[in-house]
Amino acid sequence: MVPTGNTRRLIIALSAAAVVINIVSFVLRLIATDPANAAELESGMRQPVFFGYQGLLRIFSVDQEANLASWLSATMLLLSALVVWGIAADRRAAGDRWWRHWGFLAVTFAYLSADEAARLHESAEVVVDSVIDAGGIFSFGWILVAAPVVVAFALTYLGFLRALPAPIGRLVVIAAVLYVGGAMGVEALGGLAYDLAGGQKGSLAFVVASSIEESLEMAGAIVFLAAMISMSRRTVRAVGRPADLAEQRSGTSPS
Repeated sequence: MVPTGNTRRLIIALSAAAVVINIVSFVLRLIATDPANAAELESGMRQPVFFGYQGLLRIFSVDQEANLASWLSATMLLLSALVVWGIAADRRAAGDRWWRHWGFLAVTFAYLSADEAARLHESAEVVVDSVIDAGGIFSFGWILVAAPVVVAFALTYLGFLRALPAPIGRLVVIAAVLYVGGAMGVEALGGLAYDLAGGQKGSLAFVVASSIEESLEMAGAIVFLAAMISMSRRTVRAVGRPADLAEQRSGTSPS
């Protein structure tokens, strides 16, 4: 279990890193929307504005993979997966009816971490694009595949969510709204901007949309991680001190 002080420092550090990366990425990408720089960036003829620009863009851009931004997102999701897996193991040992939900949730976040690092969802996008000619808000075809999966997942976890301690449940809902709203909702708007710009990602509208998307995803990941660390602390404390069970919901609580 992570001590309270260390947990707070971890969340603050992750939040600060996410803010810095997103601000730097946004500023650097805005430079690329300037018509005076766009052509040179595209051709690689010279370094625009200042020396080292392209290298910094490669490191910080939230719209690229295998860089600092994707590493931070993947790390936060993986940390969540590890914490949830620990809760699942604890709940299984305690004979909790919800332990399988915890276990599958851990696997889900491990997949999300891998997807963030390797852009696995782009494979679904290739399949969709080969079947239909999607455009507008569905320019990024993976959304058509992900939407029913997310709905089915949410319906499956409704009972689990209700059984969580109220403060934890609220944080999980906030995290889901932030993450899914960014990953799918704002991504769809980014797809519209991409389509209107003729399949180009250099427009101001796309830069704004994709920056908001990644900011929301990182915020959702941080809120979820905080909720799961708090949940882990509750389960360990509940095992150690039965009197603390009064703080949690009776009956079907997954903790």
